Amino acid sequence: MNIKAIIFSGIITALVGTMLGLAVSVIAQRPERKPVIIATGATLGFVIGSLQTIVRTQQEQREDDYQEIKR
Repeated sequence: MNIKAIIFSGIITALVGTMLGLAVSVIAQRPERKPVIIATGATLGFVIGSLQTIVRTQQEQREDDYQEIKR
């Protein structure tokens, strides 16, 4: 697995999650929960982005293995 790609994908989706968390905190209009909502969005974004990249690389590796078997 490509660790750099996994971390990069996690960071990018964490930024997206942070923006979504900020939007939710503005819509909710609860200033006392703003840091928690933003941190949750960033954490979920990082986890989802990393897992997505891991699954994608595993699928590519599996397809490569199947192509080697077919030869």
